[in-house]
Amino acid sequence: MEISLPEIFNKAVKDFNKTQENPIVTLIEGGQKVWVLGAGKASYQIAKNICENNNLYVVDGIIISNHSKYSKDKFQVFKGSHSFPDESSVSASYELLQMAKKIPKGETVVFCLSGGASSMLCIPPGGIEIEELAETYKLLLNSGAPIKEINIVRKHLCLIKGGQLAQALHHTNLITLIESDVPDNDLETIGSAPTICDSSTFQDAFQVLKRYQIWNQVPHSIRIHIAKGMSGDITDTPKPGINEHPDHTIKLISEASSFAELVAAKLSIEGYKVWVTDSAYNDDVRKVSKMICSKAISILSRNEPITKPAALVFYGESTVQVAGKGRGGRNQELALISAISIEGQHSISMLSIGTDGIDGPTDAAGAIIDSTTTLKARKKKLNPEEYLINNDSYSFHELMDTLVKTGPTGKNMMDLQVVLIE
Repeated sequence: MEISLPEIFNKAVKDFNKTQENPIVTLIEGGQKVWVLGAGKASYQIAKNICENNNLYVVDGIIISNHSKYSKDKFQVFKGSHSFPDESSVSASYELLQMAKKIPKGETVVFCLSGGASSMLCIPPGGIEIEELAETYKLLLNSGAPIKEINIVRKHLCLIKGGQLAQALHHTNLITLIESDVPDNDLETIGSAPTICDSSTFQDAFQVLKRYQIWNQVPHSIRIHIAKGMSGDITDTPKPGINEHPDHTIKLISEASSFAELVAAKLSIEGYKVWVTDSAYNDDVRKVSKMICSKAISILSRNEPITKPAALVFYGESTVQVAGKGRGGRNQELALISAISIEGQHSISMLSIGTDGIDGPTDAAGAIIDSTTTLKARKKKLNPEEYLINNDSYSFHELMDTLVKTGPTGKNMMDLQVVLIE
């Protein structure tokens, strides 16, 4: 059975955009005027859907994303940096905050939020340079910490995350539309929650940095800021039940499970017997690979009720502890680990891809491998294990022509793995 997994993925993304309900219709009366703000990799698509709703009048807006200018000019688009914030993120964030404060009292504001906002929407506190903040982000992302704990630290190193933007919008009617890219759809974690009150504290941020042994590695200015926060010299982020926005509606509009089911439906049409995980994974990349490969090999060995040809669909967010100096992203690393694990097994292939089309600080969305990938590499005198040790999965996949490049998709619903057992 010959199918292209990247093609299945691309078709699913397009169909998901077309069929996704425009939730704003049920939240705002027709003819009402709205202001559109937002940040994150999917914020552009959410804002575009709002602007194309003929029942609404969009006054103005600012979106910080990785997309170009919106052709209809109903909102401004600023380019934000990802995975690490830079001056472009900071200048764009100041523009957005300034507009938020100038919106007339009683007006309706729709805030479009998705993953990527943690880097794109960023205003460092006084005394912290953007380069120091970017260095801290890199240490966090390489530490193996899960996204919830990473974003606890990020929220306490910013003047706009963790509910702080909502404070600047207390004079408006606020609607937050969210596309989830985190396990369990934790609203306080997605995009570092600029419009949602934060239950974590400076003490929690300190504990994260200590737990992953990077407290002594982060810049001195970061340690000073967190220490001041723990001592009460700096006000903590707005807290639930205390600093809530007086008129705020929050709606989760997209999540990974819905997208996974759409992919599964397309695989079923192709003739595969499909199994979809019932929950998102959130674990070390090696443990995730072991879980996926074990399931595939078990089916191949006829130890599962599902029979060949089978398709398995997984989704979630893995963590990678980076020790090497190579290039790659968690999907590329997961694919390399899995290729080693299934080497020599018959008729198993796997696509591991970021639904946003971006895997780590690379131009690839992920990689596609099968049970012959590492065998072919060894014939070329390449050692897959050495690339893995150096966290250089990108170079391995580039040499083996197994990289998948889609470009930004306008979606951001965690990572997706599809395994085929023929």
